[in-house]
Amino acid sequence: MGKSVAFLAQTPGSATIESQQSCLDPDDIEVLAGRKTFSQLSELLERKGIGLEAGDRVKVHDLSCLAIETPMLVRAITKLLRSGVSFEICTPPIHIEPGADDKLHAMLDALDSHYRHLHGIKTHPAEMSPPGRKRLLGPDKLPEIRERLSAPGATATDVAQELGVARSTLFNYLERYDLDRRAGREKKGVNRRSENSGDDDYVAESDRDETAS
Repeated sequence: MGKSVAFLAQTPGSATIESQQSCLDPDDIEVLAGRKTFSQLSELLERKGIGLEAGDRVKVHDLSCLAIETPMLVRAITKLLRSGVSFEICTPPIHIEPGADDKLHAMLDALDSHYRHLHGIKTHPAEMSPPGRKRLLGPDKLPEIRERLSAPGATATDVAQELGVARSTLFNYLERYDLDRRAGREKKGVNRRSENSGDDDYVAESDRDETAS
């Protein structure tokens, strides 16, 4: 049978260290957290020259003793279980065994995966987008868009509708990729009209669209 490690930590409103110690077994190895969190258990054990192995057990008095956000706690417990270490809560008595057949272990795994999935979507939306999804307007479409805009009577509204995007999306696209148009605007300042540029004709038409709406 493996060793049993008791993580002891006192937080506002939790049981005292003395109360937590009263629930321990004689052979439990006590680890006083101090200012360390539960996710730093391995670091605390290293100071004692102890390493956790498959078959060991980590126990806490109750979850109120652990000053750690719930997603991080789930991750820390899941990490223990995946390495073959069981997890025990004394109050209320809950014992989670490592292994896919343990329903509590499976639930924690699912919660951890759910959190990482949501976190991935929020921080890396492009990587998490559905397979095959492409940017609506890429740099390769610039020649086609220029041709559409230079057509007689073409307006920003018409071209945007043909491309299936909003007018603002089209403006932002041109501002980003049409360097000639940008240079022309900077050169002419507030005067956007030009007798020789189809793109500037488009801008003039788009301005009329805006004032008419």
